[in-house]
Amino acid sequence: REIGCIIRSLGCFPNEAEVQELLAQIEVEEQEGFVHLKSFLPVMTKVLLDKRFRPIPEDVILHAFEALDENKCGYITKEDLVKHLTEK
Repeated sequence: REIGCIIRSLGCFPNEAEVQELLAQIEVEEQEGFVHLKSFLPVMTKVLLDKRFRPIPEDVILHAFEALDENKCGYITKEDLVKHLTEK
């Protein structure tokens, strides 16, 4: 259940469906929910070498926040962020 956190700590940012795809490749069948290091390393080595699941570039994230800053004040309030994430 922590495999997504482990993968993200390595600088890869897959969505949940992609985490499940990776998990299907490395999970031990007879012990569902467990991953052995010997299964994990080759899969993650390939992911890292292929540079899959890179983070969204900072300028794209900044542009998204600027679009949410309706008042153009240079910041988004917690309330506005919650509203945008839950209602839109």
